[in-house]
Amino acid sequence: VHTHLKRELMHAIWNLILDGKFMEAYEHGLVILCADGITRQVFPRFFSYSADYPEKILLATIKFLGQCPCPRCLVKKTDVCKMGMKLDMRRRVTREHIDNVTRRRHVEEARALIFQLGVPVDGARVKAILNDESYVPIRNAFSERFERLGFNMFKLWVVDQLHEFELGSWKALFTHLMRILHAVGGTAIQKLNERYRAVPTFGRGTIRRFHTNASAMKKLAARDFEDLLQCVIPVFEGLLPKEHNGIVLDMLFDLAAWHGYAKLRMHTDD
Repeated sequence: VHTHLKRELMHAIWNLILDGKFMEAYEHGLVILCADGITRQVFPRFFSYSADYPEKILLATIKFLGQCPCPRCLVKKTDVCKMGMKLDMRRRVTREHIDNVTRRRHVEEARALIFQLGVPVDGARVKAILNDESYVPIRNAFSERFERLGFNMFKLWVVDQLHEFELGSWKALFTHLMRILHAVGGTAIQKLNERYRAVPTFGRGTIRRFHTNASAMKKLAARDFEDLLQCVIPVFEGLLPKEHNGIVLDMLFDLAAWHGYAKLRMHTDD
């Protein structure tokens, strides 16, 4: 019940934010005198909402690590191990989360059982309605406000660079690479630390000085892991045997390229 009330509170607050005045501006625009002296009609829009996983599932009104744990698609938890395969990429498109009439009807049916018949929030009858796609019996504020405008709220929940990548995938990979270097033996770890310390600073806080041993990963914030990634290719070159060196460098290049594109201030179709 406490979890259910937290979800209700979150969307009640968003309903207050997305009030009548905001929706009027969203649909018909807002006339603003801009700094250059030209009057323009401005339309507020939501393009993305970046949050960590607990906040995303709260906003998407799905269960935490449920049968379908992703806020953007309906991939089953049992298929998460197939991530990155061609079939997985197809599933993300063909089984996309869509805010449709069926989803909203199921939510209303579950709420009727809870508030009219006294069925427990996590009761079997409620689960029978919602569990297939891991929904929860909450009226979603984004759905209520935008569904009539053809807006699919599930497209909002993008990758959270801080928690999911820099402190997630990249940190896990860097940790594993350190294990590999330890297994290789010799002076590989010492060379890596020496090379990181030799990297000069760049810009105002863009690349900071690596004062400590990078391999120890002590007291590192997300920005430090970001710096480690941006400098990793020349640092790692030649540390592994020749048959593995190229594979690891290609992987690090792809990772750094993806991260660089994801960090762009403006994204276009090109």
